Amino acid sequence: MFTQVTLKNFKTHKLTTIDLHPVTLLIGNNNSGKSNFLEGIQHFCRLVKGGLPRNPNKPVNLYSDLYAYRYRLATDRSMGFTIHWHNSNGSIIYEIELHEYRNFENLVSCNCNEKIIIRLDSNNEEIITSGDDYPSNLMALQKKIVNDTSLPTREKQLCKDFFLDFVNTYSYHFQPAFLKGLFEDDKIRDIDEIEKNDFNKIPFELGNTGSGLQAVIKYIKEKEERTFTRFIALMRRFENNFQGVRYNYDISKLFWLFDFGRTGIVEEFSPDSVSDGFMKAAAISLLASLYRPPTLILLEEIENGVNPGNIQELMRWIWQMTSPTSEGFISQFIITSHSPSVLREFHNHLDHVYTVRLEKRNRTSDVRNLNTSLETLVGIGTVEGDIVDDETTGKKIVEIPKYQLAELWYSGTIG
Repeated sequence: MFTQVTLKNFKTHKLTTIDLHPVTLLIGNNNSGKSNFLEGIQHFCRLVKGGLPRNPNKPVNLYSDLYAYRYRLATDRSMGFTIHWHNSNGSIIYEIELHEYRNFENLVSCNCNEKIIIRLDSNNEEIITSGDDYPSNLMALQKKIVNDTSLPTREKQLCKDFFLDFVNTYSYHFQPAFLKGLFEDDKIRDIDEIEKNDFNKIPFELGNTGSGLQAVIKYIKEKEERTFTRFIALMRRFENNFQGVRYNYDISKLFWLFDFGRTGIVEEFSPDSVSDGFMKAAAISLLASLYRPPTLILLEEIENGVNPGNIQELMRWIWQMTSPTSEGFISQFIITSHSPSVLREFHNHLDHVYTVRLEKRNRTSDVRNLNTSLETLVGIGTVEGDIVDDETTGKKIVEIPKYQLAELWYSGTIG
């Protein structure tokens, strides 16, 4: 499980740290920097994927990997990323820093510094670094760990588990037109046969905007009965008239079936005739149905196109995905929103919420924990509520009525 992430000098995030929970919400207005935070995680995840031992060494590019993302007022400063993670065997703190390096020939390149802190128990830790003893534009730490003959097997396995979890991170910003396949060719492409251990294939094929949804649904209907059965069951909880899908081979198109409460009478609808919210629910339901879902899912603007009355059901699915599956796999979410309908669903988890706003003077994102902010306001009597001690963590937790969150949002007291 990932427990904390920090971005330094990435776009509008000069220095931002958030604690991660099973579901973490970033809420703020447009252009506040919510998307930049998710983009930062995804950017460094891509760099880590490039450093996997099975991949050929690919240099980190000064222009496309550093200059394109660095905070504009942080010229000549490094751009960094830190993430904390643990499982039942131990914990990891992993850090990356990218900065400019000028050699003796006055040529500038990107230098990568990586560090991993490995803890199997509270008394001992192992620190491994790369890029600090000599300049390098390669993500070399993972290969160094694999080739380190002095590193015990348990430490190596913990590092492997961490990197596999981190690269199993996927970012989605589902768009109705893409979910419905309106910007793709008329014919649905075939997905190659997916190997049993290739658990990344479906999340990857789905695509950031959801453009692969129709093709993936066709695939699981034909090839993965267990996943498809679970998908149908979840979708019927969202819309009880839903009866499944049918693929028309003559025109290479998937049709969605509904009975509208009439026994034995099923009507077919092409994707463009189905509501935007239903298609977004289908994409989330698909992820929830997988044998091994992504470890960390970054989900933008979950409320767009969804009826406020259905937000609660979507959030229920997301919370269910954070519980271990029968195979022991779990997912974590970081979601963004600008809607009080989503905020209300966190009224019992205010410490999971971060407000994001853009400081216009220096164009940086100001990110604050909502529970911490409300604790001050409740303490001085500005906001009505209670402050209680969490028996598990010992932290002070603010409790306020669900409806009051929306009022505080609309009044500008929070956000």
